[in-house]
Amino acid sequence: MEKISLKEAIALVGDGATYRTINYYKGIYSSDVVKIGTNYFVNESFIQKVKKNRLNNRKTISEPRTKEQLLKELDDKQKEIDALKTTIAEYENSEVYEKANEGFRVELFTQEEYSIFEERLIQWRLQRQEIESTRVHFESLKDEKDFIKGQLEYFKNSNDKILQQHQNLIEIIGQRNRIEAVEKGAISKEPREI
Repeated sequence: MEKISLKEAIALVGDGATYRTINYYKGIYSSDVVKIGTNYFVNESFIQKVKKNRLNNRKTISEPRTKEQLLKELDDKQKEIDALKTTIAEYENSEVYEKANEGFRVELFTQEEYSIFEERLIQWRLQRQEIESTRVHFESLKDEKDFIKGQLEYFKNSNDKILQQHQNLIEIIGQRNRIEAVEKGAISKEPREI
């Protein structure tokens, strides 16, 4: 851990930070603080956390509001809390809550969200069927490919046998012609290369 003294931390945090500020955050981010003898040291992570926290605090404070505005916001928040408490109470007294306690998953939807969910669910089923039919089609194509490959191999072997038989016939006819030519005296009996 890089050791930064609290005095150095004040300078690194900047933005009007004081010893009191660093001392306050020292208690909050204690995992980034080390005590050696009577001195405290912090690391770079501590500095970054303090800077970020002070920046966030400044953002919330930078919007000045009147007392009336703050009271209205507080009243609005209280109304939201009361509405949520009512919703929770209704939920806890419902069959849905019982089902959730039995291990079922319970989701809440607005009508618009449910319509979208229902549409997506239908699309998912159609896509699943389409994928399954495509998979079956590919399997049948693979079987067909294997069959055609087997047929081609069979025809190639048959064709090779027929060619071999033709070659044998040509040789036999050539020998037969030579024998007839020798018998008729058209050529001499001497052996010669073919």
